[in-house]
Amino acid sequence: MNNTLLILDFSGTLSLEAVRFGAPQRLEAALRESGLWALGVNADRYWNELVVPTWDAGSTTRIGLAALLARRLRELGAPAGAAARRARRFIQMYMAASVIDPAWQPLFAALRDRSHVLPLIATDHYAEATAQIAAQLAILGWQAIALQLRNELIVRQQIGRTNSNAVAVVANSAYLGVTKANPLFWQRVRAGLRANITKIVVVDDFGASENTADFYANPARVERRRQQTIAALEQTFAAPVTVIPFVIDCDIGETIQEVIRWT
Repeated sequence: MNNTLLILDFSGTLSLEAVRFGAPQRLEAALRESGLWALGVNADRYWNELVVPTWDAGSTTRIGLAALLARRLRELGAPAGAAARRARRFIQMYMAASVIDPAWQPLFAALRDRSHVLPLIATDHYAEATAQIAAQLAILGWQAIALQLRNELIVRQQIGRTNSNAVAVVANSAYLGVTKANPLFWQRVRAGLRANITKIVVVDDFGASENTADFYANPARVERRRQQTIAALEQTFAAPVTVIPFVIDCDIGETIQEVIRWT
């Protein structure tokens, strides 16, 4: 019986490469290789003219980043066919870079022997990330169960194929319709978990690890997001919440020790 909920953020926590993908030189290389650069999309335009105007829709609907980029590029005058092909190529590169850091493997190995702990990968992300997270969990020998909103009800869907008995839940804001700072996100998570949670441990950067060019990493936004998320968790589960802070330069091994200690 699970009674401890271990909430793990994805981009900037489990996946450091997802954040590094947005570093200036690496982002420029991806824009060039995908062909978006030839459509006039440099790094500055990517953040300010593509990501910012589409983030709300991208993080709370299942449209997906590829479709949003293509639509936005068409609005900016790019040919429809080229916009769609190059946006798809770019998101393929982004998702391929979004891997769980190997340094987290000891944590998932340890969790196999801790049946009272339910791992939940909770992320504010685009729809494409759900399948990528499931694929990454499968590499670690874990089965993914994704929560999603369907006809105003929360349903559980097995994602990917593995014979593992180790199960982690994936809660992506794009599938749940709201982001993690919104209490409704956690109300929907609680409805989907069907577990009696008496203790919560959170490992999350709350956006602090994101590239500084990304509005999501604004320090004031990060702090507000942290406070709102913790308050929403406490309100929803009526259980004590322990936060283990994490940013991209933290020692993952030390963080794992803290997680084991608190769970």
